[in-house]
Amino acid sequence: MSVPATTSSAGRPSGRRAAEPLLSVRDLSVTFGRGRKAFTAVDGVSFDVAPGQTVGLVGESGCGKSVTSLAIMGLLPARGNTVTGSVRFDGDELLDLPGDQLRDRRGRDVAMIFQDPLSSLNPVVSLGVQVARCSSATGG
Repeated sequence: MSVPATTSSAGRPSGRRAAEPLLSVRDLSVTFGRGRKAFTAVDGVSFDVAPGQTVGLVGESGCGKSVTSLAIMGLLPARGNTVTGSVRFDGDELLDLPGDQLRDRRGRDVAMIFQDPLSSLNPVVSLGVQVARCSSATGG
């Protein structure tokens, strides 16, 4: 049985099949430093996110939640780290995308709410208004 292909949020045919997850993270690892001073901050993380599903990463302080999210979004510094594994969004391998294509996907297709809400969210403006502003700024 053949599963039909889907259409991406940009209106182009997606590489993802309808039964496949929208986001698939496989064996994601992030190492900072090189040689004997190398430190593995994320080691072999795998998970899927289905279309319409909301996911929150939960864990102890320092367990790698932020580093995992930053690696998925391509927001880690270009130097001093190694990211391995696979991050597929809508059928596209994000870890292989050139910087300009990845920037185009951020905010439009993939977003992150950073841990420090006071630096990114205004406590005196409703969350709905702030999200609507971001959505309209990114064409959503």
